[in-house]
Amino acid sequence: MGHELPRGHEFPRFDDSYRQRWVSAGLWADQTLHDLFDETVAERPDAVAVTTRDRRMTFAEYKAESDALAAGLLLAGVERGDIVAVQLPNWIEFCLLQIALSRIGAVIQPTHCVFRERELRSLLGFCDTDFVVVPDSFEGHGYANAVRNIRDDLPRLRKLIVARGDTSGGEGEAGLETLIDEGGRDLERLEGVTTDPDDVFYLNFTSGTEGNPKGFLHTHNTLISTFKNMSQALANLDPEIVNLTCSPMTHSFGHFTTYQCALAGIPMVLVDRYRPGDVLELIEQERATSISGTPAHLIGILHHPDFESVDTSSVKSVSVGGARSSPELMETLEAVWGVRSANTYGMGENIIHTRTMPWDPEDKATESVGRPLFGAELKIADPADHARELPPGEVGDIMFRGPTLFVAYHKQPELTAATRTDDGWFVTGDRGYVDDEGYLYFAGRAKEVINRGGTKIYPKAVEDLLVEHADIEEAAVVGMPDERLGERVCAYVVTRNGATADVEELRSFFAEQKAMKYLAPEAIVVVDELPMTPTGKIAKSALVEDAAERVRAHGEAMRGKA
Repeated sequence: MGHELPRGHEFPRFDDSYRQRWVSAGLWADQTLHDLFDETVAERPDAVAVTTRDRRMTFAEYKAESDALAAGLLLAGVERGDIVAVQLPNWIEFCLLQIALSRIGAVIQPTHCVFRERELRSLLGFCDTDFVVVPDSFEGHGYANAVRNIRDDLPRLRKLIVARGDTSGGEGEAGLETLIDEGGRDLERLEGVTTDPDDVFYLNFTSGTEGNPKGFLHTHNTLISTFKNMSQALANLDPEIVNLTCSPMTHSFGHFTTYQCALAGIPMVLVDRYRPGDVLELIEQERATSISGTPAHLIGILHHPDFESVDTSSVKSVSVGGARSSPELMETLEAVWGVRSANTYGMGENIIHTRTMPWDPEDKATESVGRPLFGAELKIADPADHARELPPGEVGDIMFRGPTLFVAYHKQPELTAATRTDDGWFVTGDRGYVDDEGYLYFAGRAKEVINRGGTKIYPKAVEDLLVEHADIEEAAVVGMPDERLGERVCAYVVTRNGATADVEELRSFFAEQKAMKYLAPEAIVVVDELPMTPTGKIAKSALVEDAAERVRAHGEAMRGKA
């Protein structure tokens, strides 16, 4: 199968004045991921870099295999600027590809393992993806065959690369292990390759909780400086750190967590599939000191029936990302491990905007999402006029400006322009407010705000109150269509030990908490589990659709229904 479209992608670049601003400020290191990785390897070649259930890989081995893979990818036809989709679990091969693709100037496109033929056809077609790397099979699904089934619909796709399995070896296919073997015998190919810190090298998509995912593009400069600083700070705080992340490397949170290994030499334990019992076993076995994941991941670990029988005393720090922690989860983490998890606010487009610190006062640490980091600027703007900054205490649009801002949305210049103001502010699409000390308080997505007869209700405030109730373990709140008021508050809850949830009882509970009466849910739906996006966030769009369908089916009877 030969490719039928012209090669090369026209990626946007920041202009020279923008570039000079951050380089001069010392906020862009002007180095690539593989440059800094090579420095790490030189410092600790024999130290363990990556651990899985089957293998321990040293930094020297990490470099040797990633170099061989880089040369093999060149042999397979991958060139600078090509987009390479990687649909792999958290395997060592994913780590090798991060460095190898950086070294040859290609763009990595992490692709969620839950995607099947329908989603792949749409995503790879939209991106004009040049190469795709998949397992032969994993967890009972034939990934390679799925790509083969849609090849005719993807004229841009030049080659399928298969990891851990058989490949036809014919035109248009290659085995990843074969590429490593062949590349290891032809490393001279790497000598003429040039890359640039301003090259786009990362393409990923927003989680699409609103049903409209967008592909954001990052360069080495927009990503690496921040993660180098953060990773080195973590290593300095705990010289014996061993990191275990539950999040998939196909999600930015999990992907960037692995940079701690490449940039600061922090050993990492890979979890190829999230199963709370397996994670607990690995924490005990590898004496992991730092664990990370979404709130859902951490809740699954803490509530696992075997938790008390497993030794997790090695844990010294916990990083929760992908979604904001509830105060209850933070209190549990502190009670169990004596750690204060940081609340971090950011997104794929700007990476990290604000973060709480260990020395922050208790109320700031649990209720806010911290203050700006690493040269980031924060503004709360009037939703009707982004030029007008709102005073402390007023909820408005959260605006970002800083060195980690993405270059653009892939193939969506109009959307990119719509999210940027003339003076360089990025419109996050989130709502919040700051206090007098500059701490940011997150209210929710602008599109998730419930308008109940003109009263604006932020789902986050309702959800935080719900999980304080003794019978409620998890909660998600959306607007339920209402002919008279426009919307009412509808709560989807997971209860503890099969408990029921009653609207009147919850209304009394909210009153006891001195909450505005309109915050109390007017409809309750008890579910076994909340729907999740591939990135571990609650799929609010699915709940919005469900609430609307329930109203269509039950009308007024829906109100108060459990």
